[in-house]
Amino acid sequence: MTTLHTFGCSITQGFALPDVVRPVLDHAGVPLTNEQIEAQAIPWSDIHVYEPSSYAWPQVLADQLGIPVVNHARRGACFKQISRQCAVAAPMIKPDDVVIVMWTYMSRVSLQWPARTAVPFCNVVNAGWGWRTVILGFNKLFGLERAASTTDETEQQIQRYIEDSTTNTYLNPMGIYDRYYNSLVLQAMTDGFLRNTGARVIHLSVETEPILAQLEIARSELDPTLREPYNIPDPESWYKLRVDYDSCFEILDPSIPPAENDMHPSVTHHKNFANLIYKRYFTK
Repeated sequence: MTTLHTFGCSITQGFALPDVVRPVLDHAGVPLTNEQIEAQAIPWSDIHVYEPSSYAWPQVLADQLGIPVVNHARRGACFKQISRQCAVAAPMIKPDDVVIVMWTYMSRVSLQWPARTAVPFCNVVNAGWGWRTVILGFNKLFGLERAASTTDETEQQIQRYIEDSTTNTYLNPMGIYDRYYNSLVLQAMTDGFLRNTGARVIHLSVETEPILAQLEIARSELDPTLREPYNIPDPESWYKLRVDYDSCFEILDPSIPPAENDMHPSVTHHKNFANLIYKRYFTK
C-alpha cells in the first residue's frame, strides 16, 4: 500500500497545534497565562508534545489521498537534520510511496552531540537585514534534558563553545558561503538516495527565496579575492534540483491568525496548504 513520508521542521511536524500542546492549569483547573508560565519557568517540554500533529498538513494531505502517513519531521531541524531524517527513513520507503521533503530555513546552524542537539544560531545573509540569536537551554525545546552529572559551570562552558565556534566558523562571510554551498550538495545527494528508492519525490521549502539566490547574496559578502573566478564547480552548472518555493505562501499567509499563543501556522494554515499541495501535485 502506498504510504506518504514527510520530512521537515516544526512547520511540517505541526508544532503548537491543539493536539500537541498540553494545557497548563492552576490548582483550580484554570489555564495559566503566558506570563504565569514564564514566571513559573515551566519547561517547553512539559507543554509541547514531541510528536507530529494530526492537524498538520501531512496528515490532512494523507487523508485526502486515502493513504497512511509517516511524518518524520521534528521541530528545530536544520538542513542536515532533515537530510538525516531522510537517510534514517530510506530503508522503509517503498517504490510506490510518496516522499515530500519540506526544507527549512537555510540560515539555521546546528551542532550535534550524542546526548544533545543544539541549534544555537540563525543568521540571514542580507546587507539590509541581519539576524542571529542564541538561546540558552535550547535543548528543552527538543524535549532533551542535560545529563544529571552536568553542572551549571559545564553548561555555561558548552554555551560559550557554541557561541564562539559558530561565530568564528559558521557566521563569518567565508563560513556562511561554505555552509550554504555545502547545503546545496547535501540537498542534491539527499534527492539522489531518495529517488533510488523508486518513490515519487517532491521538494518543498518553507522559504520563498530560492537557495541559489541566497547563495549569491552570500557570495557578494565575500572578499573580492574569494568571489571569482569559480575554481570550485559553479552551482549554476550542477544544481538542478526542482524545489517549490511558491506553495509556502499558503502556510505562511499573514492574513490568517497563527496558532494560539504561538507564531507557527494554525490549523487553518495547514488545511489550506494541504489543499494546495493536493491540487498542485495530485490532481490532473
